[in-house]
Amino acid sequence: MTSASLTEADYHRYIEAFNARDYAALEAFFTDEFVLENAGFAVRGKPAFRAFYAFFHEYCRETVQFRGFYPGTEGFVANVVITFEGIKDLSTEVLVQKGYPGMSVVPQGARVDVEFLILYRVNEAGLIHHIKGAVWVPETP
Repeated sequence: MTSASLTEADYHRYIEAFNARDYAALEAFFTDEFVLENAGFAVRGKPAFRAFYAFFHEYCRETVQFRGFYPGTEGFVANVVITFEGIKDLSTEVLVQKGYPGMSVVPQGARVDVEFLILYRVNEAGLIHHIKGAVWVPETP
């Protein structure tokens, strides 16, 4: 990582760490109080981040494929396709109970590719302090 911002090369290392489930390496990119907003809920801070992914990756394997990197004045936007593969059944009730009500269920054995535009806001030290995901819904014929 650079001292002022994250570069595209840094982001590729971030994706590699995510795909390898190397949460310690991922957390090096974040401020202690960073926020991840997605699907109608927020994960706040590194401990909550680890708890969320420990839970979710028990049910679903995620693999990120890079599409694009678009730097801005306060961070960058990444275009990625995330492949979700259901490892074991996860019900809507369990998601609600855990505090993740907006997430979609991926049944065991199912595979779904979803395109995302993700906004990463970065502080002056080059660390991510806020992540917002937006799902790209393609036009239906």
